[in-house]
Amino acid sequence: MTTTGYGDITLPGPWGKLTAIVIMIIGITLFVRLAQAIFRPEKVFFTCPKCALTRHDPDAVHCKHCGEVLAIPDEGA
Repeated sequence: MTTTGYGDITLPGPWGKLTAIVIMIIGITLFVRLAQAIFRPEKVFFTCPKCALTRHDPDAVHCKHCGEVLAIPDEGA
């Protein structure tokens, strides 16, 4: 939506510059959120026996909601 750095297409006036800045910040934020979604580890579906929270980190030892000790089964040793 912007041509950052080229200057061949610009919005005139201070409101145009402000609009371009806002669009750039939104674009960078969306890119960072996409990168987080791709590289963040998946959650494990394991129901907490105390509070019934079902999504936990794969290496969780305690429930993040209530602090109950979890015994999440893993695939190996």
